[in-house]
Formats: sequence, structure tokens, C-alpha cells
Amino acid sequence: MGLGYDLLFREFAERVEYYRSLGVNPFSLATGCAVKVDLVDVLYPALKSIRSELEVLGLTIAPRRDADVFSADPGSLRVLREVYDAEDPLVDAERLRAFSPLRAIVLAQVHQSLASGPEPFREVVRRFYSRIAEAVEGRIIVGKGHSIVSAHSKSQFFLVDYVSYERGEALAAANNDTIQIIDPAEDPGSPRQAAVAVANSLNDLFTVGAWRNIRVYPVYDAPSVGLKSRIRANMESYVEKLGGSFVDTVQPGRGSLLMGASVFAELRGKPPFFYDRVEPGMELLATRPFGELAIINVYMLAMLDREIAGELEAQTGVSVGELLELKNSVVDLMAKPNVEVARVIEGRLPGVGEDFNPKEHIAVTTDVTGPGIYVIKEIAELSNVSIRVDEIPLISPVLSEFATRNFIIPNATAGTNGAIVILASKQVIEGVEEELRKAGESPVRVGLVVSRGEARVKAPQKLRKYIAAKSYLKEFELS
Repeated sequence: MGLGYDLLFREFAERVEYYRSLGVNPFSLATGCAVKVDLVDVLYPALKSIRSELEVLGLTIAPRRDADVFSADPGSLRVLREVYDAEDPLVDAERLRAFSPLRAIVLAQVHQSLASGPEPFREVVRRFYSRIAEAVEGRIIVGKGHSIVSAHSKSQFFLVDYVSYERGEALAAANNDTIQIIDPAEDPGSPRQAAVAVANSLNDLFTVGAWRNIRVYPVYDAPSVGLKSRIRANMESYVEKLGGSFVDTVQPGRGSLLMGASVFAELRGKPPFFYDRVEPGMELLATRPFGELAIINVYMLAMLDREIAGELEAQTGVSVGELLELKNSVVDLMAKPNVEVARVIEGRLPGVGEDFNPKEHIAVTTDVTGPGIYVIKEIAELSNVSIRVDEIPLISPVLSEFATRNFIIPNATAGTNGAIVILASKQVIEGVEEELRKAGESPVRVGLVVSRGEARVKAPQKLRKYIAAKSYLKEFELS
């Protein structure tokens, strides 16, 4: 390694010191969607155990979907944001009853001790949702929830965007996605950090084909007022370039790094939630390769430890300079909004008053982010089908394997603002693939629906090279 590499290491060390001057340890930050509460081991079991208890109180947790889709007159939609303490959430019943919310979009940031297992997480969520149900005194649907982990107990909170609207024939889609940082090797106030955060929030809307009349209610926080202002300005600028509306509102104010948003958009067709219409012979297509977070995390570790950088080059042939170029290209990729993909999806959805036709319409879509390739198992469960995975399209299989072998990241297929998996009949997939290529995307066919009646996913043995987490691996039949 020569003088050029010395400069890279020195610049990285200076960036680390800058983070520490803010009172932030960049190595305690989870990059991108890796900050999520573990879905398989914690979130899903916890919510399953309290769902029926909360429904008795009048609060319904919607089935897991990429976005919450509901019938609403677009001009009537109103949003009220409240932020609560996680340990003792004080819900203003009078204000909520006056607002009369029908739905809620929830962001929870909890200490890592509460996210260590389903039991502690269940208790804190059960207490919070019970208080909301008691305050509203009527039926309310938690349409979308997003849960992330913090290393600091003082950073815990619940953020709720209550939604009120007049029911109508039009469809609205809503989502919240919030991260701490995307690239700790870059200034936290850089435009790319905010761009990835907002694009990631919008991606679940784009996944269901909703891209019109975007409204963004940002979520941002930082250890200093100046940095917080920069993040806000970057987010607003990004939304304006997209042609969306930026609606600033109440913020968490905990002094820890946060970037994300609750987002809303209009949907001009029925959402691709046709799980009961999935048939054998249908194919799965990824709109592009994924596995972004492995590349960023490998870069972080290589910059932290020159020995790891040396091992990386010896084992993979990838130099630190090449790794930097790839890392930067991946961040640029994640900062790009998937609007063109959304347009392609929208064009192949049945109209609001139209029936699903497997020869013309997309059956199911999902966003490949935190869970990575595990989203295919989620599709199998929701559709009650067996799926055969033939391809694992990673941006860099070599770096994903290195990340897994060295325990750098538990799931090296994970990403942020990543690819979208589309499931449809062969003839629809062929049309979608052609349209995506014309739009500049790099679609890859990843698998096939084999049969109905049992939720199973068969995958190649090489998946072991890219996933270290046993809880995820055991969900696949490897052959």
C-alpha cells in the first residue's frame, strides 16, 4: 500500500474524529436498514403475541405489507405527528379525539436491550399501543410500523403520524422508513446521506406503484443544531427535485443521528397484493442486483484496520482504492429514487374498478432492503407457495462473501433503497423486463413459483456464502 492509501486512511481517521466530536461513535451506528429491529427473531414474534389483545381494545395492526394502502379522498388527508417517551408514553387523549384519526404510521426507536428478544420488545410495544387505543376510544389501524435500534437509552421514543381523511374511491399509500446513517465514512450532513434516507422511505411506495402527488413528512435529528439544519435542508432540496411536497413537523429531538420520513402518495391502480392469485409457473424478477450494505461495511472495516484491508486484497484481489470506488457508486445508486420502476409497476396494475388478470397484471411486489433475499420467503408465506430461487444477484458476490466469512455483517444480501422483486406470469415478466432495461435498470430473473399449498423456498447452497445469521438461513431449503 502506497502514499495514496495512506491519504485514504488519514482522511477516514479524520472523519471518525469528527463524528466523535459530535458525541457519536460511528462504529455504533448501523448503516442503512441494518438498524432495523430483527424481523425474524424479534419483531414478528412480538407483534403476533399481542395482536389479538390489542384488537379487543380497538387497535388493529395491519398485515405486513411494503406500504399501507387505503381508500381516501386525496384532498382530505390530514396528518398529526406526536412524539412520545418510550418508557412512559403520555398520550393526549383530548387532542387525539378531536383529530379523529383512522390510521397511524409508527416509528419506534428502542434501546438495544429491548430489541434483544421478542419478550422485552413485546412489553414496551404492548404498553404503548394500549395507551393509544384507550385514548382514541374507537377503531384505529396501525397501517405501517418501523422499528429501529439505538445504542443509547436516552434516544428512545415512539413517533406517530396519525392520519385522518374522508373515505373515497381514490387510493393513498403511506410508509415510514428511517435510518441513522448510510455511510459513516462520509460527512453526516452531506446531501447523499439525506438523499438515500428519503429515497429509502419512498421506495416502499414505489414498490406498490405509487409515485404521484408525493408528500414527505421528514424525520431528522442530530447532536448539533447546525448539523440538524443541514440534514433538513438537504432533505427538502431532494424532495423538491422529485416534485414532491415537503411538510416539516414535530421532530424527535433526542440529539442522535436520524434521517428518514413518513411519506404519502396517490395510487392509480389496485396494489400488487394478489397473494391468493399467485400460481405455479409465475416468475420472480429483481429490478437490479442488491447487497449494498455489505460493500459499505467492508469498506468501513478496511479503513479501520489496515490488516483487514490487506486480507481483503489478498483474498479477493480488490484493492482499497477499488473498494472506495465501488462504495461510492453504491451510495450513488441508493440515492437514486426508483421512480421509473414505480411507473413500470403502475402500468401493469389493474384499475381500481378492474379485476386482476394474470396475463396482464403484476401479482406481487416487495422491496429488497433490510431482510435482503429473505423477502422471497416472506412472499412464499404470504402467498402460501413454494418458490425455487435460481439466481442470487448481488452487486459484488466477492465482497458479500468476504463480509460473511469475516462476520462483518450477518446478512450480506441486505440493502437500503434497494431492488424491488416483482412476481408475475412469464409473459408479464418479459414485458416488465424489457421496460426496465429501456429505463436503464439491470433486471435479473431470480426464480420460479413451483407449487401452491406450502410456504417453502429452495435456494442454492451458495447462499451460505452470503448469510451468516442462522435464523435467516434456516428459512431456506438449500440444495
